[in-house]
Amino acid sequence: MDLSHLLFFSFLLLLVFQVKSTDDMIEETCKTCASKSTIFDYNFCMSSLNNSPISPPPLLPTDLSFLALTPMLQALDNATATASTIQQLMSEGGGFEDDVYGRACLRDCLELYEDAAGRLEEAVRVFVARGEIETVKMMVTAAMEAATTCETGFMERDGGDGGGGAMTWTSPIGGGNYKLFELGEIALCIINMISPVTSMSL
Repeated sequence: MDLSHLLFFSFLLLLVFQVKSTDDMIEETCKTCASKSTIFDYNFCMSSLNNSPISPPPLLPTDLSFLALTPMLQALDNATATASTIQQLMSEGGGFEDDVYGRACLRDCLELYEDAAGRLEEAVRVFVARGEIETVKMMVTAAMEAATTCETGFMERDGGDGGGGAMTWTSPIGGGNYKLFELGEIALCIINMISPVTSMSL
């Protein structure tokens, strides 16, 4: 075997090792997070972390800092896409033209999601540039609260009898709310596994 073939073979072995190492880290991370919360979605965690929006990655993800960035970027994409969906629902032909309550909920959700997107964008910037863990955690938590507040708005439609909370509505953006909350949970869990003194460089 000549030197070029040997180097190529060595590179393939290293690549396989890195992939194995990454897969193990993702599985272990999701298992650890799932063990800490009864509402944590292990399968969603595995799917999300195995589909990094960073392309191409700066090598393969081999540390928790890189792994934490993945759900934050996915959450930002989700918040931006959901805000766009809300705008479409509120537009002519969106199905809410004659629904006063529904449009009010959508307006609130749009404001919440635009704010969430801004917070997540800042969270990513702060995490990458300065590694200020506590600040990032507050921003991610605020984005998660936007999702739950939006969903609650649709669930608590007042029946007109003063009792409130008829709980008969289905949110038209429930999927987006669920994803934003779950991605936030994944990000927070991984961030909590990182030492407060950890800095990040990509």
